[in-house]
Amino acid sequence: MMALGTETRTGGETGTACNGDAGSVAAAARSAGDAGLFGLFAEDPARAVAIIGLVKNAGKTTVANAILTHVRRRFGLTSLGLDGERTDHLTGLAKPRIVPPEGTLVATTTGSLDRSRCCMEIVAELPFRTALGRVVVGRATGGSPVEVSGPTTLAQVRATVDALIGLGAERVLVDGAINRLGSASPRVTDGLIMATGGMVGDSFDEAVQTTADTFEMLTLPAADEQTLRRLGVERRGARDAGSDLRGQPEPGAAGPEGGRPRLISVDERGRQRALDVTTAIGEGVAVCREIERLGTRTLYCSGALTQDFVDDMVRVLPPQRRLRLVVRDATVLVLPALWVSRLRRRGVDLRVVDPLRVLAVTANPFRLPQPLNPTLFFNAVVEAIGDRAPVFDVVNGLDHRPGGAVDARTTCSSESLA
Repeated sequence: MMALGTETRTGGETGTACNGDAGSVAAAARSAGDAGLFGLFAEDPARAVAIIGLVKNAGKTTVANAILTHVRRRFGLTSLGLDGERTDHLTGLAKPRIVPPEGTLVATTTGSLDRSRCCMEIVAELPFRTALGRVVVGRATGGSPVEVSGPTTLAQVRATVDALIGLGAERVLVDGAINRLGSASPRVTDGLIMATGGMVGDSFDEAVQTTADTFEMLTLPAADEQTLRRLGVERRGARDAGSDLRGQPEPGAAGPEGGRPRLISVDERGRQRALDVTTAIGEGVAVCREIERLGTRTLYCSGALTQDFVDDMVRVLPPQRRLRLVVRDATVLVLPALWVSRLRRRGVDLRVVDPLRVLAVTANPFRLPQPLNPTLFFNAVVEAIGDRAPVFDVVNGLDHRPGGAVDARTTCSSESLA
């Protein structure tokens, strides 16, 4: 059942087309569905946006190409990892290539440029090197596909985004590596597009459920100001100039040997104490015992939150134990998304210091050996997401936005949006 108070438009129905033939109807449908995403993207103030794929073949490259083509901005483009290669190394199938329009600033490696045989005007060389060579910034001449392999650490991606903006990019797209959420961190980008697909689960229902669970994880609520004051932790606004990914200490109580505390406990009286551990990894049982000893009501974890740690927490803490667990942002969760709801059922209220901005969700029905029904999959994703974010299928012209949508059946073309 569709959520009330919203509209969903599909491009699969017969309608008005510019030329009157079936191909034009399909093209019109796709254009109309795309236009909603393009309009949203053009109007949003985000300077840097990550495109996060939940699985291989989720449609990240297709979404990136569509945005680059139809939104009238001078774009910068880079990747955390590798994208735009000719062939999917897992399936052996041909992949869509990234074709940046003329003038796009692309940060990639010299090795990727050589492999893609793309001619670009090199305008800058960045102080980063990967297994594929030096990271350089080139200006695309248009019409040529390029393999994008950017830097490999978040600090380098952040610096690359800043460099692209400094060279004149009005918007920067960061293509996130598969199963890595780091590029969506508020310290790297200002918002994200979550790309899901039919291959994210072993069945239709599992694909939809995984999509819903991941969206739930990415949109974890922010901790309130009183909680942050008690923890001695400050928010770091989107790409805050003061945030340093290279190890600048977090505000708060002193940790072991005077360094940055990995775990901070606050009891019901508001008393703060740094736990005497250097990492939460492999220390779940010991941390849970400290939580009980100190009467912890709020626990702040400044680093990664792993599945092993959460599993220990679920096993060791008493059944009726209530705890608020705060992490920096959702990108530090190194665990299956479904564990967020498992923690909630266990009485653990998971919050973040800096919430992520999910600008949109895109749905791709591609699946091997046979694609899912586009409309059924799209509608199921819409129902799972509800009114919390717009959902688009840029290939099949499906468009759902809370509060209204473009009608795909009467739109003939998608203009480039200012």
